[in-house]
Amino acid sequence: MAIALVPAAKMQELDRVTIEDIGIPGPVLMEVAGRGCAERVEELLPIERDGRVAVICGKGNNGGDGYVAARHLLHAGHQVDVFLLAKADSLSGDAQLNYKILTKLGGKVTSIDRAEQLAEIELDSYDVILDAIFGTGLSSAVRGIYAKAIEAINASQAAVVAVDIPSGISSDTGSVMGVAVKACRTVTFAHLKPGQLVFPGAKHCGDLSCVDIGIPPKLTPDGPGSTWLLTDEDIAPRLGRREADAHKGRFGHLVVVAGSPTMPGAAGLCCRSAVTAGAGLVTLAADQAVLERVVAGPVEFMGTEATTFDQLADFCRNKQALAIGPGLAGSPETAELVGRLVAEIDLPMVIDAEGLNHLAGQLDLLNQASAPRVLTPHPGEMARLLNCTTADVQADRLAAARQLAGRYNCIVVLKGAGTIVADPDQTAYVVPTGNPGMASGGSGDVLTGIISSFITQGMAASDAACVGAYVHGRSGDLVCETEGQRSLTAGKMIAALGPVIARFESFMDAEDDS
Repeated sequence: MAIALVPAAKMQELDRVTIEDIGIPGPVLMEVAGRGCAERVEELLPIERDGRVAVICGKGNNGGDGYVAARHLLHAGHQVDVFLLAKADSLSGDAQLNYKILTKLGGKVTSIDRAEQLAEIELDSYDVILDAIFGTGLSSAVRGIYAKAIEAINASQAAVVAVDIPSGISSDTGSVMGVAVKACRTVTFAHLKPGQLVFPGAKHCGDLSCVDIGIPPKLTPDGPGSTWLLTDEDIAPRLGRREADAHKGRFGHLVVVAGSPTMPGAAGLCCRSAVTAGAGLVTLAADQAVLERVVAGPVEFMGTEATTFDQLADFCRNKQALAIGPGLAGSPETAELVGRLVAEIDLPMVIDAEGLNHLAGQLDLLNQASAPRVLTPHPGEMARLLNCTTADVQADRLAAARQLAGRYNCIVVLKGAGTIVADPDQTAYVVPTGNPGMASGGSGDVLTGIISSFITQGMAASDAACVGAYVHGRSGDLVCETEGQRSLTAGKMIAALGPVIARFESFMDAEDDS
């Protein structure tokens, strides 16, 4: 099932409750965390000789985890050198306790408080560097000796393992706080953190594993405002199973308002993906010039020349969902049409591409809607919707998605590496599927078709957004397995939809058999 992603402040609260209310001492938690790090480090050390490990510590509890790891690695017979980026007398609490234990057992800790001392450390001579400088509580840009140490770690040839999170990465946003460690492996504790799954933080973490340190599962945060990582196990139950006597009328009729003479293909991709994802019927509403190019030959969707508001309002009666945007013309008349459809049509609706651009100046219309609205912007479109820069959006993708969803009572699917789905109640989901090959024309049109298809079949809009984004990414991944990223096209993703959905359907069959 979905995995909780816990922000820094909540993680600190879980630690406090576990220690003060439950009664598990802080040193016990630190001992389990540090031992888990040591085990992950040992997996990277050579088997033909004792390994050489450099442990670089800050003065907080992250450094304390590093001292525990160093002790266990020493006991295993490895050569371990520990470097403290502060004076030893600046340590306190559990970090100070484990510093003293390590030194009493013969561990060597070198205190470094001047940047020039870093040049004297031959980091390339070590097999592994354990980054124990900063943990999840980092809240300001990395400067001074800490920045120099991170630069030295990144310049080395050694494998780098990060304790809890790569130093310099924001635990909540995944942003780089000035400079950040680039780890090949990250060992986190109790719960995964949002910044480890959201880019660019995800790129810095490498192989991510989570160590159970004893925080009770009942403390896992839930409800509005929580953040979750979607998994395969979340998808099949939401897709459900079709009854043996099912017919197309049970799976809804989707209306797609899309396409223009210069961009007819976007409409076709949207409709084809909707059909492939299982909608009972799909009708493209467009002018004759578009219909002649798209609804031709043996296609599985229909066409109508309903293009005015009154025509569309009439046609949408007794339908189940509406998709708006792929390939629409950029004209004032179209903007007016989009606005009226969004505000007045009483159907669940997915809005993408030019539909979003037309909506950008009239977002308050979303609050007038009587049915769910799903917006699927890429970062540039999101920037226009929020009246900010693309860099602002990418600096905190979770916050951007939540802001739009909460302000305008809609469901937001913020596309890109690590797609984010946000609900109006601020619950957010991170989608781990997909790859860079999907950054090509038509990919978003396919996503719109998939999400709107699932809504048409009766899935709740929020579930459809999550399942649609996940299945979309998995389809791209399936194509990538055989054809690589550069050859990945929107049409190939549609072709992969069937096999991907079949896999999830087989999960349910396997559960029945068990």
